[in-house]
Amino acid sequence: MGKNLWDKKTSFMYVKVGIFFLTAFFLLFIALLSMRKVDIFKEKYVIAVKFYFVEGLRPSSPVRFCGVDVGEVGKLVIQNEEGGHSVKVYARIEKGVKIPKGSYFFINSLSLLGEKYLEIDPPSVLTGYMNAGDVIEGISPIPLFNVFASFNKTMKEVSEFVKEGKIKTSLESIFSNTEDITMELKGLVKDLKDKKGTIGRLLYDDSLYQETEEFIQDLKQHPWKLLHKPKKSRAKKR
Repeated sequence: MGKNLWDKKTSFMYVKVGIFFLTAFFLLFIALLSMRKVDIFKEKYVIAVKFYFVEGLRPSSPVRFCGVDVGEVGKLVIQNEEGGHSVKVYARIEKGVKIPKGSYFFINSLSLLGEKYLEIDPPSVLTGYMNAGDVIEGISPIPLFNVFASFNKTMKEVSEFVKEGKIKTSLESIFSNTEDITMELKGLVKDLKDKKGTIGRLLYDDSLYQETEEFIQDLKQHPWKLLHKPKKSRAKKR
């Protein structure tokens, strides 16, 4: 008579092993969700944010409001537009979190080379709150390759500027103008020392000072002269 593989003891052992693995898998799943700070039991609403460059943002990336995690990125959809493309980012926000209208949406990173996330910065003046399904335009980051391209272009222009000798010509012109100004200043100082020129005479000629003093004294004694108007000469009679 063959051995019965489905006796009560064997069946009970299989059931215990199955329950053990199911429990372990469930606990592992909960632990993974806790590590990613994802709560599947919270209700969320979706806001669409339009970018022209997302700099590595991806689904499940965190969404932060004032630095606090309030949701995650649901999906990213590339759209064709006239003159280029754009990316619509669907942000899933916790239902209890109200996002003010006019908030700034931009892409940030946890560190220099860290994970990208969607940051929301509120405006200074509150005018209301956004609703589910709203579509707004975010602040697109500048691609790093554009920065390097601009830097290389600038360095190339500087190199060509130096090769053409424009810097040397500009410096020679500056030195020449400085030398002319220095010579003129030396001439002015020499005229002052020799009591020549208008400024030299003003500084060293006592007669001008005396005449000015006499004029002031005369005005003090006869102030009416300030208001006196000379009579117009009458035309000669024919």
